[in-house]
Amino acid sequence: MARFTTTITQKKENTPKDGISVAILSAGNGSRIKSYEPRSLLKIKGSYLLEHQIKTINASLENPEIITVVGCHATRVMKKTRGKSRFVENQLYEDTNSSESLRLAFNNSTNKNFLFMHGDLHFNAKTLNVSFEKSFILTDNQNRFKDSEVGLTKNKENLSILSYGLLEKWGQIAFFTGPEYDMLKSIFNKYEGQDKKKLSFEIINSIEEMGGKFACYEPRGMKITEIDRIKDIR
Repeated sequence: MARFTTTITQKKENTPKDGISVAILSAGNGSRIKSYEPRSLLKIKGSYLLEHQIKTINASLENPEIITVVGCHATRVMKKTRGKSRFVENQLYEDTNSSESLRLAFNNSTNKNFLFMHGDLHFNAKTLNVSFEKSFILTDNQNRFKDSEVGLTKNKENLSILSYGLLEKWGQIAFFTGPEYDMLKSIFNKYEGQDKKKLSFEIINSIEEMGGKFACYEPRGMKITEIDRIKDIR
């Protein structure tokens, strides 16, 4: 179930012909960080985390359609970051998982180039300094992510599988275009109740099983941190 709230169109010169949609999955309550605010409203260097994400996306991409999926304290998040992006509310965020927020964002996007990221990431512009010619995921070989996070194995330069317990980590950002975009659309067209409990990386694995391919990129100069604990902010 989704509820539309605000619609903002951001325009820049030299707009890409086919455009790009960027989804920020920020519906969760961030209970592990023990904050009264959702993680999207944590202040880092004077700015809300969500504001930083949107600013960095706009600095990295031309005319992105940014869609933020909210859930916990949705009204507060939208009020404090009004005018920064489009918002879609996951009203069932307490009973669903990140794949449902991903579905809501995808179904409300307007481009056939679709990038999503988890809502607890603090990153620099070089993180998105990659080629968008084919589908990809971002990876981490520099211990930027915790050992408990989702890892991956590769077949040459392409993804084989995402799973827990693997050394090289997924950067929690993925891009879909071409066949992989069509496969993602097909998955969500057949989406059922039990699927809403899936995690976002399980959707990527499903596309792999369908024959999709994701390049694995670790951009030079990438700085990215998952804000999971108070000390991550420091």
